Amino acid sequence: MPEFTFPLSIIVLAYIATAILLVIMILLFRMNGRITALSAKLGRNSRAAKLTEPGAEPNVAEVGPGTAFDEFLKEDPERRSLAKKEQFKAYRKWRSDKGLNWSTKD
Repeated sequence: MPEFTFPLSIIVLAYIATAILLVIMILLFRMNGRITALSAKLGRNSRAAKLTEPGAEPNVAEVGPGTAFDEFLKEDPERRSLAKKEQFKAYRKWRSDKGLNWSTKD
């Protein structure tokens, strides 16, 4: 039975191709690690930014019972019959008059 032998150039090319694939794989793993670290850093920054925003507390509901909006409605029961758009327009003006707004702009 005749033996088939590969030429030396094909064997060398196979080793070179394997080495290149290994280098590419190592580079991909390194990039993946950097992307993961960057993603984690961005996640921490966005969470920190949300916590520093004024009024960022998720437990505070502005329209719940016992809030300023409830007090606004109790002062004039006729306000409940207004359309929502007009009701909140009057509420913003009421807050501004009472000095409850964060900014002085209106």
